[in-house]
Amino acid sequence: RAVPTARRPVVKFCHKQSGLVGDISIDNRLALLNTRFLRLCAEADKRVRLLVYALRLWAKRQGLAGNPSGSGPLLTNYALTLLVLFFLQTRSPPVLPTVTQLRDLAGDEDRAVVGGWDCSFPRDVAVLEPSANTQSPGSLLAEFFQVFGDFDFMGQVISLQEGRALPLPPQPLEPGEEGLKLGPLNLQDPFELSHNVAANVTEKTVVRFRRCCRDAAKYCRSLQYRHKSTKGRAWGLMRLFQPGAVEPGVANAGAYLISIPLDGGDDVQKLYWEPGGRGARFLEVCGAITFVLRDVLKCACAPRAPGEESRLPEEPAVGSKRHRPEAPN
Repeated sequence: RAVPTARRPVVKFCHKQSGLVGDISIDNRLALLNTRFLRLCAEADKRVRLLVYALRLWAKRQGLAGNPSGSGPLLTNYALTLLVLFFLQTRSPPVLPTVTQLRDLAGDEDRAVVGGWDCSFPRDVAVLEPSANTQSPGSLLAEFFQVFGDFDFMGQVISLQEGRALPLPPQPLEPGEEGLKLGPLNLQDPFELSHNVAANVTEKTVVRFRRCCRDAAKYCRSLQYRHKSTKGRAWGLMRLFQPGAVEPGVANAGAYLISIPLDGGDDVQKLYWEPGGRGARFLEVCGAITFVLRDVLKCACAPRAPGEESRLPEEPAVGSKRHRPEAPN
């Protein structure tokens, strides 16, 4: 499928037998150098791949990333990867060097200028000094959520060249003059400095990303994150990677697992006999049904008018009989 309107025109394809997707682009040297840069970062420290894959999975489960078209309102995998690299550049001591530091380490054979942009960096990871940072991947993951849960995305530019957040640049005064396209999330490409790789992201997605980061940071401080559940429930990273609630209208919701604790006939009976039918289990079932109807099937679920009573069976008087339901379906 050709996408001629993309920033770099591509042909997208899918291998039916494996489900793998890919892009074909012609004469795009910047993309090749970006790929080599990501590979260098991954080889520089073994924690890089762990964090990138973990956060990609987390973001996909939360409905924040993984948009296959790359043109929707969600974070692309590339943008999320650059966020991880920037985060690792800003640790104390840093896990990864900045792009400027890499340029200073580049040899003559590593020099490259594409479209006027200096894309020089070492090709051999042996040139880099090992990081003095000894934090565990789990500690870095929790710290990532804490940092970006309160990050001012709109008020500054994330720069991998400098390894820090920069003030917003002045916008071009002349029509047609190229400048960084500012938006709710300003994430500068490592080499093509006029390209905001998150320019497609909406303010709603940024707000949700920050909120999900805050929730994840809070969970990483809880006992459920550090200790195995005595009730056999998901804990640690497994619980963190469970699908989250997707708000209406979010693209690429995908298949989400909705866990309702109804293990057998006894639990179904308990659900039925909760006083007034308004217990926690009942509300959880209602929430799951609402999610399927409204967000998956896109049905119009009209909210109840204020003061309107819900049409639930009235609780029988004390001493009266109520027929038990037949075998649960």
